[in-house]
Order: sequence, then structure tokens, then C-alpha cells
Amino acid sequence: MPIDFQLISKEGGLTNRGVATWTRGAVGFTASFDVKHRIDKGSFTTFNTTSTAITVDGINPGQTFEVHVRAVGIGFPVKKSTFAKAKATAPALPDLGTSDDGKPITQIVPNVSDLSLSPINETQGLLKWTPPRNEKLNNLVALVRHSSKTDGTGTFTNAVKLAEVQATANSVTVPLMNGEYIIKLQDQTTKVKSTTAISLVLNIPSAIPKLLVQTRREDTDTPPFQGEKIDCFYSSEYDGLVLDGDQTIDDIKFDPVLGPTTPALNGIDGLASMDFVGERLSSGEYEFPGVLDLGGKFAIELDRTINSRGLYPSDLIDDRAELVDAWSDWDGTLAEDTNAVLYFRSSDEAPAADDILLEAGTDFFLLEDGDHLMQESSTNFGDWRVLEKATFVGRTFQFKCELEADHPDQTPLVEELGYQLSIPARTESSATIASGAAAKAVTFTNAFYQAPSVGVTAFNLASGDYYEVTSVTRTGFTVHFKNSSNSSIDRNFQYVAAGFGSEQT
Repeated sequence: MPIDFQLISKEGGLTNRGVATWTRGAVGFTASFDVKHRIDKGSFTTFNTTSTAITVDGINPGQTFEVHVRAVGIGFPVKKSTFAKAKATAPALPDLGTSDDGKPITQIVPNVSDLSLSPINETQGLLKWTPPRNEKLNNLVALVRHSSKTDGTGTFTNAVKLAEVQATANSVTVPLMNGEYIIKLQDQTTKVKSTTAISLVLNIPSAIPKLLVQTRREDTDTPPFQGEKIDCFYSSEYDGLVLDGDQTIDDIKFDPVLGPTTPALNGIDGLASMDFVGERLSSGEYEFPGVLDLGGKFAIELDRTINSRGLYPSDLIDDRAELVDAWSDWDGTLAEDTNAVLYFRSSDEAPAADDILLEAGTDFFLLEDGDHLMQESSTNFGDWRVLEKATFVGRTFQFKCELEADHPDQTPLVEELGYQLSIPARTESSATIASGAAAKAVTFTNAFYQAPSVGVTAFNLASGDYYEVTSVTRTGFTVHFKNSSNSSIDRNFQYVAAGFGSEQT
């Protein structure tokens, strides 16, 4: 049973975290573990758990961390293994030197300062900060996250990963997105992060008119998140997408004799949460229902909405199975080692006949029994790409979200998820055209996304001459010139069409 020590920053200072891990036996034979641990010659803290690891904070340099673990079997009489024992001594804390005022430096990962964002173009910006003065800077990376929140309530925990660069740099190119940019530094060896994040909020006014074609939110559907879920599920308890556990209800055992006093043998009543069984899986995937078809190939703008925070599913007081004496933190610990990423892929083709089409304004396709029809698309899509913000060209689009967790006791909680698809404004004008002595059908150089507004400038009109503009569609219109006697006449004209989008071939 190995014992490792992690250097962590807690309440502004350094301390050692002791981590003991062991291997779980077969689910059908090993129900739980009796655990005892102590620091130096103190009293043992004893509890029963289904986890295969424990962490204890606040172990001073030179103190011993001692752990005893034995497996508890299924059935009656209950069989228990002998205790496996391990002991290790906490290492000395690193000497980080002294600050300019002569006080010892206790924070191994300093904070950055002076965060700013300068536009490079319409879609990208340069995020800059002032690196801290620290001799260990070469071992640090800057973790850049982004929250869709624009009200200043974004935090490092409820934001998603955007970029990771060496801390020796003082800038990184990022997509220009409304929301909050947030940075912490992290030691690459110990994974310790800055105590305090620095952030800025960006809210960009749109200078170019756009047509909002589709606003899609998976979290506001009734019920929420109706797409296909792989190794994740919607938790009504937390109102968001979370990762599945690595066990099922069928793995939960009940012992009629020892169950009431042993959580792991107490059947369903011994579960901390009905939603979470076992340890968290490391990844999962949520696929939006169906595909979106624009009816033609257009240049579009995509903006994402994604708010996700890290979560310890068993960190609420009511969820904790261990004894109070085993709790290292009353307030819970921030789960900062999770992430959620929104992806999209596109095709220039019309959707295949067997695809489920989601026209703008519709949500999903229901079978008669109320279930959602899920099938693999046969449309020739391109590769999946991370959806941040940029301009893309395509006709048919699919979307998915991937959930990630670096530790088995954490899960991302995706609370808001969706996108906005917009098409930029466009104006088309013509050279001089002869109408001919009849109604003149005009075809636009490129079709608009929807019927535009059309203005006509007429030349060489005589007194009483007039024209009628009819049959305006996204592909063209008809103009008819007449004289005062309502007879068709031939006149010259130019047109200007103002609308949204330019269909491409």
C-alpha cells in the first residue's frame, strides 16, 4: 500500500497532503474497507469506506503518516482480511527564500497580476498578464479558463479550459468571446495552483448586424439534456450533467446482520447518493439530439454557452459516510481538476435521408413511446472541432460535449450548455439592367438565407411611369415597369438587396 505526499497550498501557506491508495478486490467479494489512520503517535481515526484511497491534509515535516486497511467481504459470517499497514514520514517543505520585506515566502505558486485583453482581429485577442517574480517560474504553467457569465460571477472552478502556456510567457492568443477570462498558475510537478485567480470580463458590442438563426440550450429543455449520453447522466439533485460512477445498483449488496452498522453492507440505504455509485469515470460524452440543417451552405458565426463547475459528489455533509473525525475540511474542497468541452462538426452536404433534422426552432424527434430516436449520422461530416468563437462555412451541423475529470472522486457539473448561430448582414447591388417590355425576373448573384429587402432605382422614366416589385424570395425578385396606361414598358434600373447570408456553392 503506497503512501505519497503532495505539496499543497492551503490558506495561503504550504503543507503536506498524505495520500494512501490500495487496490479493490472483485466487486462480488469485497464490499468495503475498514480504515485506520493517524499522525505520529496520535489516536487512530477509524471508519469504513468503499473508496480505495484516503487523503489527509496538514501533515507537518517530519511527522509520520500511518495507515491500516483491511477488506470487508460479502455475506454472513462476514470475512475480513488482515490489516495491510503502511507508514511514511512527511518531507520538509521547500525553502522559497524571503520576500523584499524579509518575510519567508510560503506560497509555492504565486498569483499573476495586471490581466488585460487586446483585440487582434474580429475573432481573436491577446490576453496579457504580469508574471510574478519567482525563481521557480520555469516549472509553472498558466491555466487560462473562460466562463460564459458576463456579470462578474465567473470563478476558476465554474469555468472551462481555454489554454495552457508556460508561465515564463506573459501572453496567449485567445478567441474573443463574451464572458470572463480567468487565470491561475500551476506547478507542473506538485499540481499545486495559485491561491487566488485573476480575471477580467469582456462584453463585446456587435458592430455588424447579424441574424440570429438558432439559439439552442440543452439545459432549458423539459426535461433537460435530452440527447444521447455516454458515461454521463442528468442529475436532478444537482440540475446538470455529471459523470457516471463505475458501478451499478446491481453491485450494491445488503447483509441482514451487519448492514445497519456497516455502510457498504447496508444495501441501497447505505448509499450516500442514489445517483452516484462507486468512483467517478474519467470521461463521458453528451451528444445534442439530431442535426441542424441551414438549407444551404453559408458562412456563419457560432457562439457557445457553457458553464461547468467541479464537484465532489460526496462532499456535502449529508453525503459523507465517514466519521466526523475523518473529515479534513468542514467546508469542502474546490474541485478544480475537471473540465467540459463543447465540440461541433460540419458538412457542406445536405443531411442524409436517415438523419434526424432539427430545423431552426425545433427541438427533438420523439418516438411514440416517448423515447428519443438516436442513430449514427450517415452525413459526410468533417472532424470534430472545439467550439469557441469564429466564422465557419457549412450547411449541416452537429454538436456534442465531452466531460473530463482527472480524479475519480470529482466530476464536472455542466449546468448550462448550448450555442447561438448567427449569419452576418450582406448587401448586394447591381449594374444597370434593362427591364424589357414585360415583367423582369432578377436572380441574385448569391442567394440570401431568407428573403431580403429590395430597393430599385429607375432611369429614363417618363411622366406617369411606375414599377412594381413582387415575388421577393431569397434567390431573387420580379420587377415590372408600366406607363400611365398600365402598359408594360422597357426601362433601365439598378437594385440594392439588403439581407443576411450569402449561399455558397
